[in-house]
Amino acid sequence: MADTNKPRILAVDDSRVMRRAMSKVLGKEYDVTEAEHGEDAWTFLANDDAIQIVFTDLSMPYLDGFGLLERIRTSDNPRIKDIPVIIITGKEDDDETKQEALAKGANDFITKPFDSVQLQARAKAHVNFKQTTSKLNEVENKLERQSTVDETTGLGGQRYFCKAATEMLAYFKRHGGQYILLRMDIDDFDSIFIKGGKPFADAILKELGKRFNKVVRQEDMLARVGLAKFAMLLRSTSMDEAIVLSERICKEIAGLKFKSKKAEINITISIGLLEPEITEDADILKHIEDTEVYLQQAINAGGNRAVAHSNIAKEKTIEETVDITTALAWLKNGEHAKVDSHKKNIIKQLKPLLAYFGLDK
Repeated sequence: MADTNKPRILAVDDSRVMRRAMSKVLGKEYDVTEAEHGEDAWTFLANDDAIQIVFTDLSMPYLDGFGLLERIRTSDNPRIKDIPVIIITGKEDDDETKQEALAKGANDFITKPFDSVQLQARAKAHVNFKQTTSKLNEVENKLERQSTVDETTGLGGQRYFCKAATEMLAYFKRHGGQYILLRMDIDDFDSIFIKGGKPFADAILKELGKRFNKVVRQEDMLARVGLAKFAMLLRSTSMDEAIVLSERICKEIAGLKFKSKKAEINITISIGLLEPEITEDADILKHIEDTEVYLQQAINAGGNRAVAHSNIAKEKTIEETVDITTALAWLKNGEHAKVDSHKKNIIKQLKPLLAYFGLDK
């Protein structure tokens, strides 16, 4: 039965004597799996995630060492593709053969007949390298996940938000469009963290993540961008709609209660909103920075509120004033459409007269 506590090595050789020799030398420190030729070895590799290193002879039936090496290095599976492969060479193998093996991706060589010290040294060096590489990959993958998805709240991370928002801004520059940015901070979160501790603070953040996910639309973006900082991007939304959403968020968050070991607390949130002008030189980081100004205004005003600002110049329609005499002349000439287009203005002028005669009711 395989020892799962030992690093696993795959020994590939058509000579049973050589396979047994490797197992005997390495068996104390490693779990050795034996394969008679390349095809068997490939089956083991494809089905056993625990194999960390391959020792393989070159001359074998069905699939030789070169064929196995090439299949490993061209695999779509990163685990298989990057596994260390040590080629076992005989006295008859010249430098040209070794050069070919290197070109195909061999990591090292060991020559038959090998002694126990040489074999153990090769195994230790490459297993240690494989383990170190695997740990580095795990750390790298974890950092990558952390940069795109926040593990505490389940929301996007800061890196995700900036990348996705930058892409959206570029699209709007080319095709036209508009968005509103929201920056949201939990009020006085530092004190909450200090008094309640990290588990309590994380519980609050996790619950807020759930609440935010319920209000965000599929076409919008939402992320945690700091300890108690969140950002939201709303596409094709009017400022009035964004303000209504922000006030709803503030009200819902203020209604939550969280129990710590010491007390039950309510939390509040401050929100800054900005509708930026999208120009050719517009930059998402600058837009976020500008939004912080209105967030700070909300915080300075006592928190638990939203402060909004639009950089979009609103067009003002100056309505032409039409007097009653002109309107009557239009009616006389049958220009009813003109009268209809100024109906509100005409009625406004008539109201004082109607009120005087008591006809405004």
